[in-house]
Amino acid sequence: MRYAEFDPPAGLAAHVRCAWTFESEASIAPERIVPDGRPELIVHFGAPYAELAADGRLQVQPQALFAGQVTRPLVLQCAGPAGVVGIRFHPEGARAFLGRAMREATDLRLDVDTLWPGEGASLAHGVQQARDDAARIEVATAFVARRIAASNQPPDALVRACVRRIESANGAVAVEALLADCEIGRRQLERRFGDAVGIGPALLAAVFRLRAVFDVLQRDGSRPWTEAALAAGYYDQSHFIRDFRRFVGCSPSEFFRSGSELAGALVDA
Repeated sequence: MRYAEFDPPAGLAAHVRCAWTFESEASIAPERIVPDGRPELIVHFGAPYAELAADGRLQVQPQALFAGQVTRPLVLQCAGPAGVVGIRFHPEGARAFLGRAMREATDLRLDVDTLWPGEGASLAHGVQQARDDAARIEVATAFVARRIAASNQPPDALVRACVRRIESANGAVAVEALLADCEIGRRQLERRFGDAVGIGPALLAAVFRLRAVFDVLQRDGSRPWTEAALAAGYYDQSHFIRDFRRFVGCSPSEFFRSGSELAGALVDA
């Protein structure tokens, strides 16, 4: 298994957090994905992952897709050697790329060819033909830059400021505190978050609080996850387990025992 992250081009830094690549041999066991509050452009240059539905059926992902906010369990499986390039946006950074309200992509993986006919196949082909990680990322980031330029939509500065505050506090921010700083009503803030991020500020804060647990574990791998949850801001173990089941679909113990390669790489990112 190989996972690597790369800084985005300077011109995309306001929208993109990082680019990443992942390669692995065939994964037999399903992999549960932990949400991180950041939408992504995904391009498969190996065997595409498939999503495991509740009824056990597998739906193969497109070669190139846009993944919006994840708020419910997502289970992936790959039948062959995997190769993925990802462009990870800031929570509000993908709005200009998508060119429409982000709420339209929440909990969805959208085929790039459906969004922009013909462009998904061209993007996937370019990535597949690239000789190495740097070339693959160059193809993907050039596509992102073209779509952002085409949409020509300025970011919502108020939402961006709120998102940065939520991020910096690892989700430990009350919506009331954001409202006091913004001097707008709750309904208007929720509406603007739905447009720019895809979910409301309270839900985004919950996602970041969950991710903070993995940050604690990354700094100290010997620490029990129960202690990591408290250090990340959860007021008790049951609160953490409730959030974990809500977003990931299993208990923390089940997740950590699974040894998931892709999910493990992404939560350590």
